[in-house]
Amino acid sequence: MVLVDDEFLVVHLTNKLLGLVDEDTDVIKIEPGAIQDIRIQRRPFKDRLIITPKKHELLDIIPGKHANDVRLRIWKTQRQNLDLLLLEVLALQKSAKREASAG
Repeated sequence: MVLVDDEFLVVHLTNKLLGLVDEDTDVIKIEPGAIQDIRIQRRPFKDRLIITPKKHELLDIIPGKHANDVRLRIWKTQRQNLDLLLLEVLALQKSAKREASAG
């Protein structure tokens, strides 16, 4: 599950034991300013939310193998929610840039 909460992009990852039983849930909060690029890649059945961080340390925090970005698969039925999420993150990034230039 991916959502915006308290001006952070929050990623809830559920680890599964043998791919079947929910074992543990990790919650990762990402500041919008730590994201270099965020975009959606449209696919026939599942879309992908692609997050490219400014620093590679973020890639080490998220489980799995990541070359330069994190690719989260999102079901096509959640397309509208994914679009809204992307708009929220982009608005947070714009707001953070404005605050940085003002301060």
